[in-house]
Amino acid sequence: MPLSGRLYLLFTPELCRHDPFETLDAALAQGVDLVQWRSKKPDRDGFEQTRAICRKHKVPLLVNDDVMLALRSEAAGAHVGQDDMPLDAARKLMFGRLFGVSTHDVAQIEAAVKSHANYIGFGPCFPSTSKGYDEGLGMEAVATAVLKCHELNLPMFAIGGITPKNLPELYAQGVRRVAVSSYVLQHESAAQAVRELRVALP
Repeated sequence: MPLSGRLYLLFTPELCRHDPFETLDAALAQGVDLVQWRSKKPDRDGFEQTRAICRKHKVPLLVNDDVMLALRSEAAGAHVGQDDMPLDAARKLMFGRLFGVSTHDVAQIEAAVKSHANYIGFGPCFPSTSKGYDEGLGMEAVATAVLKCHELNLPMFAIGGITPKNLPELYAQGVRRVAVSSYVLQHESAAQAVRELRVALP
């Protein structure tokens, strides 16, 4: 399944400053390309609302960690981390759907390619409050990951503490796709946050 889009929203309802679903609706209306359901607790109603909003805006919805939920709900795909389901098993279950993998170094990027991932998330690029990272990997690591992904023809989303102010640093290293969470979800205006990110990611 081909991957398009450059602005990926990692949606955790409990992190939202305002009503989660009004936040999501406003963000998607301003140009979010992909959404990842990232709630760590069971929330069937919340997931159904999220799916409905994504369908309204015709934005693909992926599920973090829970590959079986992605299958049952007929989501566009699933995303797994290094400590989740083995990559090969997850890829087989997601046959014909989008499959993403969180990575932190070149070896993990190469493993994601072998599992036929459609894209990777790479980071944390900067300190991240939503994931509890006190430090980012730095621009040298980002540049190395960008080159490796270009070599492997693998779409890469930079992730971790990204804001309109620091996004130009990533852009200078060749990053053209980003995944964001806190900046949008905790902003006074999710719509404004997305517009600012779009300007910083020409």
